Order: sequence, then C-alpha cells, then structure tokens
Amino acid sequence: MRKIFKYLVIMSLFVGLFYLYNKNQISSFKSQNIRIYSNKINNSIKITQISDFHSNYHINLQDLINEIEDFDPDFIALTGDMIDRKDDNLEITLNLFKALSKLNKEIYFIYGNHEVGHMLYDKYTKEINDIGINILDNDYVTIKVDDENINIIGFKYAYFEYENLAQYERIQGDINLEYYNLLLIHSPDNVETLLNGSEDLILSGHTHGGQIRLPLIGPIVAPGQGFFPKYDKGIFKIDNSTLYIDSGLGNSLAPLRAFNPVQISNITIEATK
Repeated sequence: MRKIFKYLVIMSLFVGLFYLYNKNQISSFKSQNIRIYSNKINNSIKITQISDFHSNYHINLQDLINEIEDFDPDFIALTGDMIDRKDDNLEITLNLFKALSKLNKEIYFIYGNHEVGHMLYDKYTKEINDIGINILDNDYVTIKVDDENINIIGFKYAYFEYENLAQYERIQGDINLEYYNLLLIHSPDNVETLLNGSEDLILSGHTHGGQIRLPLIGPIVAPGQGFFPKYDKGIFKIDNSTLYIDSGLGNSLAPLRAFNPVQISNITIEATK
C-alpha cells in the first residue's frame, strides 16, 4: 500500500511539473529574429509575422505589443488561423487586432483553415475590415517601403491546390515581377505546386512547428503533413525562393507543446552583402 502511495505521489508530481512546463510553452512567447538577404533591394525591410494565434488567452497582449513596438516593423503580416474553429468567442483575437491597429502600421491578413471553416466567418470578416486591417483574399497590393517596391500577395487557405493556382496565374499577369515579391500563404503543404520562381519570400504558418519537438529527433507531427513533417518551422530554400514558416502563437486541438514555445517572428530583409 505504501509503495502504491509513493507511485501516486511521484506521478502527481510529474503531471504537475508537465502542466507548469506546458503552460509556460503556450504562454511565454519568444520573438524569433530572422534575417533574410536579397539582391533585389537596397534598403532593409522589416516585417513582424504573427501566425496561428488560435485565440490564445494565455498571451499577455501588452507584452506582445511592446515587443513589436521595440522592433518597429514597416508592416505586420498575419498568416492565418488567428481564431479557432471550435471557439465562437472572437473577442480574444479581435482585442489583439485592435491593439495591433494602434501601432499605426499597415497590417495584412490572410485566412487560414480555421477561419475558412468558422461559423462566424462573415461577422469575423466585417470586424477585421472595421478595425482597418487589409484582407488579402486571393489578391495583392503593391506598397513602397522607403525606395523599395514590394508586391504582397495573399491567399486564402484552399483545400485543393488548384483553387489557388488559377488565381495566382491571374495575379502574376498583373504585377511587376521586377519588384520584391512577398507571398503570404497559410499552409506550406505542397507549396512547390504553387511556386513559379518569381517569389522572393514566402511567409507561412499552419504547422505549429511540429508542436512537440524532441531533442535529436525534431518535430513529431504537423497539421496536414502528419508525422515527422518536412516543413516544420524556420527557413527553407526552394530553388531561388525562400520559405519561412512561423511556428505560431497558439495551439489547436491538444494544447500541448514541448521544446517549442509559442512565438512571433521579427523579420529583417537586407540587401545581399
């Protein structure tokens, strides 16, 4: 009986420690500072990317805003799944959007799969527009940062790749490909089927960084890719294009992370040295 009691105490301690560790992983966000080089620009471009927030109420919004304010990006990219499909409370995410809007930076948003399938999609879209955030729904905008011309192309999450392919071909015919081309796409799954070599940088999310990462093994599972995903998080080269995957500021389904804290990405694009 005493031995069983000891085992129960040890198990309780283990469960308690894991709970505290996991809570830290989903509440104490990291800021990833990323540098990317390009021979198409002369001046630096600074972008803050936020992805897969999933209405994470554990995040201290003021700390997040302070971090972004210190980085002072030229604009902010929101790469989808900012709400969670199973949650009908939009306020947590809308409060984040309102706080971001007070930074007086242009914000560009794309839909992820949790937005596309959400019961409050229309209401959510209206709220985003009312806040003043730019929705890129299979569309693009050309902006100027200092003397740099940038095409920002944004795609709604599509369950079939060809849904985006036809739209992308249309956009490619409209834009000046000599400009710096930034593609926002929620999921990196099968991203190669969409690319044609004109993309300088692709910003993506969806994977949650593999959610649970083990030392010497790496990412365990990612949405859409299954076990041991090829594209988990970080920088990948695809021919002449650079793919960057942010591992997200929240979780869906199981709220578990290990060796993979929630994050935002502060990205600086610089002229090739």
